[in-house]
Amino acid sequence: MQELYSLENAKKFNWSSVSGDLHVERVGHLENYIVGNKILDAGCGGGAFVEFLSQKGLEVTGVDKYDEFLQVARQQGRSGTYLQCDLTNLPFLDKAFDCTYCFDVLEHVDDIQAIKELARVTSKRLIIAVPQKDEIISQFGLIFAQYQDASHLRYYTESSLRTLCQTIEPINIEIQQELLVPLTSLFKATIEPNITQPASRIMRNTYKLNTRLFFLNRILIKLTSILVDLIIDARKLDRLFDSQDYLFKRINTGLIAIIELSN
Repeated sequence: MQELYSLENAKKFNWSSVSGDLHVERVGHLENYIVGNKILDAGCGGGAFVEFLSQKGLEVTGVDKYDEFLQVARQQGRSGTYLQCDLTNLPFLDKAFDCTYCFDVLEHVDDIQAIKELARVTSKRLIIAVPQKDEIISQFGLIFAQYQDASHLRYYTESSLRTLCQTIEPINIEIQQELLVPLTSLFKATIEPNITQPASRIMRNTYKLNTRLFFLNRILIKLTSILVDLIIDARKLDRLFDSQDYLFKRINTGLIAIIELSN
């Protein structure tokens, strides 16, 4: 398993903490939910999030089990304090930090032991992000990149994540879905106009109706053509996507828990 935690794998799956290409939604979580001044990044990877918060004047410590990633932070000259250690056995005093965030780490480790240790060293709030279990896309033989990472030991539902959070007996748990899949853009990217044959003609050929009477066949084909033209018009797809009458199901690949440890 250890060989999966490599810079090669981090680049393959575009780990933000290593690449420095911070996901706008994750940045929003930090801006909206970080409390206090002493902050712990649990599983900091290459330290890009540590640097982001350090530049805002916060006292941020990043920890990671693998020195290979911490070397990236040092080589890039990223601000913050960095320490190599295991999330299940942190070398800090109780309530050493005001707030701890942990992005895409608990799915790799003993999550019960890790969240208990994070709660031990944190006084106010935990922010936990994990991959959400796919219950839709896989039905069609498809898989997103997030679900191809062999280092993942598990995926979470809202229920299983809440159950995990309850093991530390917090005063409040708020769970949100995150990392929305842009289905509208994805669908548009997979279609193109059929220059040689209009979409309506393709559909008319599909829905041919035949009887033994020649003239009745002509009438049925004409009626079918008119109906299909009314139903299928590729030029109206953009209006269909923008319409409030048809909505794509929201598919998110991640979950985030905001866990209050004290008032």
